[in-house]
Amino acid sequence: MANAVSSTSKFILKHPETEAAHTLYQLCLALEAGAAFELERIYQLDPKPFELAIDLLEEWRFDRHVTVRRVRKYLEQPDE
Repeated sequence: MANAVSSTSKFILKHPETEAAHTLYQLCLALEAGAAFELERIYQLDPKPFELAIDLLEEWRFDRHVTVRRVRKYLEQPDE
């Protein structure tokens, strides 16, 4: 699987004036900040940017899951 952040960034840079690029950019900002984002905006995208948005969400969710697991593992280990 391609790096979703990289693929999304390339799309945004290649199509900077489009509504799809603006939506994807706003999604990136919302994910980074933990802010609200209207999911309906994703469903209005054409197929390619829609897939980028879904891939971005999947990658973000996986990264958060891994981070939480690492923190829990660290916290559960006794002090040496």
